[in-house]
Amino acid sequence: MRVGVGELAVAADGETLTTSGLGSCVAVALVDERAEVRGLLHAMLPTGDEARTAAARPGKYVDAGIDALVAELAEAGASPERLEARVAGGAEMLDLTDAVGPRNVERAQRWLAAAGVPIVGSDVGDGVGRTVSFGPDGTLVVRAADGFERRL
Repeated sequence: MRVGVGELAVAADGETLTTSGLGSCVAVALVDERAEVRGLLHAMLPTGDEARTAAARPGKYVDAGIDALVAELAEAGASPERLEARVAGGAEMLDLTDAVGPRNVERAQRWLAAAGVPIVGSDVGDGVGRTVSFGPDGTLVVRAADGFERRL
């Protein structure tokens, strides 16, 4: 199942969740291995605190997206206490003083810590775009635009 920019999806079967175009965006993959339920978020911006679209489109924001993804995973049978996270993306694609990528990564790390969800793998930063696939075995495969591949 394809997860677009600013979207999130949950899979409770053998389906693989994929997303591409991760530059400064961040992908947050959550899994409850015991319940065999996984979810993937492709967030563009760190926070939806002051945005009217946060309620209508939570996947656009790291904080609102993680909250929405945890809620959807719980509805699908996952236990929030058993969730594990893998995080990818957050590249510094442009030379800016207020780069979005590092802010997305920092927000994801803080939001997951506050939710009690451990990050068990990450591939973040640098200046390279990424594509990810999140398979039924709970492994997040990260392919960088430079050809490098990691399994988290």
